[in-house]
Order: sequence, then C-alpha cells, then structure tokens
Amino acid sequence: MNSCKSEYFKSLKAGSAIKIAVFSGFLLCAASLPALAQNEASSADAANEPSWRTLIEADNASAEEEEIFDPGEGNSALPNVDVTERGDSLESLQDGGTFVVQGQREATQEQMQESIRKEAFDAAVTGLFPLKPEQIKELLEYYDETTKMVESPPYALPQPEVAVQTISLDPGVAPPTINVAVGHVTTLNILDITGAPWPVHDVSWAGDFEVVEPQEGGHMIRITPMSEFAYGNLSIRLLTLKTPLTFSLRTARDKVHYRMDARVPEYGPYAEASLIDGASELRAGSPLMTSVLDGAPPSDIVRLDVMGVDGRTTAYRSNGMLYIRTPLNLLSPGWTSSVSSADGMNVYALNDTPVVLLSDKGKFTRATITEKKDVFDE
Repeated sequence: MNSCKSEYFKSLKAGSAIKIAVFSGFLLCAASLPALAQNEASSADAANEPSWRTLIEADNASAEEEEIFDPGEGNSALPNVDVTERGDSLESLQDGGTFVVQGQREATQEQMQESIRKEAFDAAVTGLFPLKPEQIKELLEYYDETTKMVESPPYALPQPEVAVQTISLDPGVAPPTINVAVGHVTTLNILDITGAPWPVHDVSWAGDFEVVEPQEGGHMIRITPMSEFAYGNLSIRLLTLKTPLTFSLRTARDKVHYRMDARVPEYGPYAEASLIDGASELRAGSPLMTSVLDGAPPSDIVRLDVMGVDGRTTAYRSNGMLYIRTPLNLLSPGWTSSVSSADGMNVYALNDTPVVLLSDKGKFTRATITEKKDVFDE
C-alpha cells in the first residue's frame, strides 16, 4: 500500500504557449496515511520544511500554480520540457524535489510594491485634499453668502446726494448740516461767490469722525464717521476771511452727502474778475438761485425754450425775472446777480429778455429765449 501513487498532468491546446502543470503527490492508502502524516510532521519540525499535506492543499487550492513536479521514479513517461524555452527564469529550490518559478515570485513582489505605492499615494492625496472640487466650490459659495450677510447693514443703503449751499455769515443763522454715513466719505468743497476755490487755513472738529485736512492751499475736506451714531461739528478758518465757517455733522441712514459745495458770499483770493463791474451779487440763503444752480428748480417756476446753444444752457422765468443756467459767460444784457459752482456752471438773474449774447471760450453765441411749446399743440 505504501507504493501506491497517483500521477496526472495537463497539456495546453495547440497554438497556445507551452505550459505544463504537473501535480505530483503520493496518495497513501487509508491504512498508512496516519503514520505517513506523523512522519512528515516530525520531519518538517526538525528541518523546518513544508509537509506533503501542505503541498497537496496548495495544489488543490490554486489551479494556476506554476510547474511543480517530482523528478523521482514513475515520471519517465512525462514529456521532457526544457525550462530554458520559457520566458521565466527558474530557481531550483531542492525542496522535496520541487522547482518553483522565480519569475512568478518577482512579479508578485512588484505587484505588492505597486499596490503599496498606490495606497500610499491615495492616502497622501486624501490627507492633503480631503474635499472634492465640487465640495470646495460649494463651501466657498456658502462662505460668500455668510460674509455678505455679516458685512451688509440690516437697513437700506443711504441715498447719495450732491448739494450746493450758500453759507450765511450772519450770527443769528443756524449752521448748515452735513449728512454723513458709516462706510461713506463726504467731501466738503469750499468756494467763493464766483465759484473759485477758497483755500482753507485750518480745520478743527469734535466727535467720532475721521477728518482729512487739505494740503496747503487746498479747499477740499474729507469727512468719514467712525461709528453708527456719531455726531459733532466742524469749524473751518479760511484764508483772508475773518469769520470762521461752522457746520453740524450728523450721521444719517436715509441720505448721505457725497459732495457738498459750500459757497461763501464773498470774493476769495482766487476770485475771477467779473465781465460787468458790480454785476455779481449773491445774498446768502437765496433759495431760488441755489435750486436753479443745483439743477432742481422749484415746481412753480416756468421753464423756457433756448435756441441757438446746446442743451447745457437752460432758462427759467419767475416773478418777471429771467434765470439762465449755463456754463458759458453771459455778455449781454447785464445781469443783476450771478452765482457759480465748482464745476463751472453759472446762474444769471436778469430782467426778462428774448435774446442773450453768450461767450463760449471767446466765441460769441446768440441765444433766443421763447415760451416752451406744448407737444400736443398743432
């Protein structure tokens, strides 16, 4: 019974690479299996070698195992295969008469190393960039929305305004008010009666405001409130003017002065000479001429048509007086009073007349003033 053996082999079909897998093993009879197993276990423990039972289980578990065969007796009928014809280099292990393909071992090690490197790379990418691109985009959008809600005021933004106001130097008149707002800069522009800049000598203020004084010879002051409910006042001393200008500063939420042109009813050091002597006259607090100069005349004033000039020149009639708003210089007829703004706009008050003569940079222009026609009149 001890000489009982079972041998079997496989041959690949024609056209495929020659591959022979020989599975060898001694199949012991039922009576001698326990003794043989005990002897192999003892031998494996002594020489630290794998047992035949382990080899049999490995052969049965993997049908893809490379060539393992026993060169002992009974194998003379098998075909003689030259391993040098194979692409793999073989290593003779002399382990129980078996040969193991070295190429398979090297391939398995390379696969394991490649798998380890891939896992390490994936772990590094996950550690450095744990979020996906679409998740990052969604996070940034959420951050923008949160920042917008935090930085936006809970109330509506104030309405910006550009005002032109004539400053009264009378002691009994209340000082004008400058509306400022948090997050906005208000520019105060000091002008004389002719619209020429009036240099500022010094500035003093009270309240929680940031005030930027003009440079030497400048006429613009910038004011910014530093708190939501700041209040105070501003005192300005002008060059060659004995009386200081005073203003009230109020932090508002409904409207804010982006620019305020403060006209002083006096001739400043840079005043332009009038074409007609004694014709320029402006009383502080004249609401009609101030509103016409601002481009927002009162509703009860009559607007007239002006022919011969461009749309920058407009004319109005009120109480028998003619008011002409134009960037040009009025040559004829003579006017009773006039006022100018920092942007070069002029308003002339004169007796009612149908024709005026203007000067556009030395070029004489004749303008005709008529009643405004109704578009529905035939």
